[in-house]
Amino acid sequence: MFSGVLVVDKPYNVSSGENIRKLKKSIDKQKIGHAGTLDPLATGILIVCLGQMTRYTDYLASASKSYEAEILFGNQTTTGDIEGDIIQSSPFIPEKEKIYEVLDDFIGEIDQIPPRYSSIKHKGKSLYKYARKGIEIEIPSRKVIINSIEFISFEERILKLNINCGKGTYIRVLAEDISKKLGTVGTLANLRRVESANFKIDNAIDLDLINSKNLNKKIIPPGDALNCLDEIQCAPEIINRVTKGQKVEMKLTSKNKFLRLFDNKKNFLGIVENCEGFIKPKRLLTIDYN
Repeated sequence: MFSGVLVVDKPYNVSSGENIRKLKKSIDKQKIGHAGTLDPLATGILIVCLGQMTRYTDYLASASKSYEAEILFGNQTTTGDIEGDIIQSSPFIPEKEKIYEVLDDFIGEIDQIPPRYSSIKHKGKSLYKYARKGIEIEIPSRKVIINSIEFISFEERILKLNINCGKGTYIRVLAEDISKKLGTVGTLANLRRVESANFKIDNAIDLDLINSKNLNKKIIPPGDALNCLDEIQCAPEIINRVTKGQKVEMKLTSKNKFLRLFDNKKNFLGIVENCEGFIKPKRLLTIDYN
């Protein structure tokens, strides 16, 4: 049994779950999951967790992500992307100078209402199941973080942006909100995740090239896979106390809440919580420490 992650380049029109089911054929009874769902029409980085790394998916999913997004002005659809039915149209196309001005309004913490066609649960059922039946559900807004929006190009009604954002951000909704702020309507025409948890798209691999013979060579080990977190390296006596579930007094320079824990031989042991003057175990690998 092996543990680690695979950084896969998810193809167009394939769900995240379909990618996992396909990969299962190569791993035989191995625990498997993914960190951060991509819509079927989106492409790009899908982080696949194997073995004990399935216990760390939330840390990877919580890391910032970058997307290349294309917004098509002129139409708004039921789903927020070009696959949906058109529900509103506008002939107005904004000027490039106005686009530059408006993008700054979306930087930082913003309120966002998740789309009706999403996997967010309401009374135990995904919102898209209600939407498909025409059932209206009142969806509360929530706070999301937009770290940066970089203008790439604007040609023939299509605005191309690079967006770096935090967990839970819906780029489909952001596309609609930007369009509305510009005095028109728009929908997401294309979306590609190019960075996630410090992994770059250039290092992502084609799922079709993975098989049981080469799988082990392509797996990134747990300690490296979680490099979106700062690390600390501790002496044996501290490791012994932490692995027994004890708090240990320690002054740290890192302000991050969670840290990777390594022993003095650079073996990754798991994640500890940084608690203002001491550390305590949060999620450790299952290892025989004796």
